[in-house]
Amino acid sequence: MVFADKVVRSLVTFGMFGFCSSFSALAWTQATGGNLSGTASTPAQKYAPPFPRDGAKKIQETDGFVIWDVTWENGKSTGMHELELDQVSVTLTEGAVKVSRPDGTWSIEQQRFGSVRFESKGTVVAEEGVSDEPSRAMIFQLKDSVPPKRSITEGVPGQFPRLGAVKLFETDRITVWDYSWRVGVLGTRHLHYNQSAAVFLEGGTIRSFSEGVPPRSVSRKAGDLTYQPALKAPHQEEAVEGSPRAIFIQFK
Repeated sequence: MVFADKVVRSLVTFGMFGFCSSFSALAWTQATGGNLSGTASTPAQKYAPPFPRDGAKKIQETDGFVIWDVTWENGKSTGMHELELDQVSVTLTEGAVKVSRPDGTWSIEQQRFGSVRFESKGTVVAEEGVSDEPSRAMIFQLKDSVPPKRSITEGVPGQFPRLGAVKLFETDRITVWDYSWRVGVLGTRHLHYNQSAAVFLEGGTIRSFSEGVPPRSVSRKAGDLTYQPALKAPHQEEAVEGSPRAIFIQFK
């Protein structure tokens, strides 16, 4: 029944808050490979992995993440595939995507700019763009291994929570934050005890202040990625131009 459990879990998505309340006897039979009469079951069907594929470009890989820049072209199906890892997707370009499932059901999901969705390892779907402008998202696959953490320094808080950060959701392994920098507002002095990665929704210039080194400014644009391992030096940040905003996926 493991495969059936994966199918059930795939029906719930965080961030989009979509839920399918029906799971028919026929779908259960197809998911388990058996039938309602009690006769011998057949082996569960094997599906292709989600990546690599057309429309998906691998951007970066670390010991915690595999990050893909993905577009869904109008009328082009990904084919049925099974997620090999848990994943978080952040929508960068709005668009509609048709999501089909092994039991024959399907739905149209309108991906909104900045929306965040979590999908569990083992989810089986096929996806197809159905809007004129392709929907685009950054997908963060979460490796099964646990990234190293930095030991806690007394009196120095972690990267989150802090002023300007909104916690969107969390699982047993990660926390997802929506963070905005403000011009002239110096953030809390902190350390990165846990690994995180982020994609920017809005660009701007950010200046950071670390102990013992001159201030450093970095310009970001929408769609930029940043990977942040556990950092050794406490630091603070502020925006000096624009209103930078990013979605952070942080390991616990």
